[in-house]
Amino acid sequence: MWLLKHFRRSRTRRREGLIFLLCFTAAYALNVIGIIKHGTPATELVTQLHVVLVVSLVLYAAIVMLRILYYIISRLWMRKGP
Repeated sequence: MWLLKHFRRSRTRRREGLIFLLCFTAAYALNVIGIIKHGTPATELVTQLHVVLVVSLVLYAAIVMLRILYYIISRLWMRKGP
């Protein structure tokens, strides 16, 4: 029983880590696009990493809120059945 609970937690951590990695990749891509668009030096890829991290956290928080909202709505929808 303990092993099954541990497996579920591990799978959840892996999924959430992947979601955050995708958010970080999207924020980094936005940084690259901004650097190219404004013609700033490529050193900003490293010097603006803290901003990329904050943007990725905001994206992750937005995704979490949307997932929670989806969960709540789906639970209410299931209860309204005949």
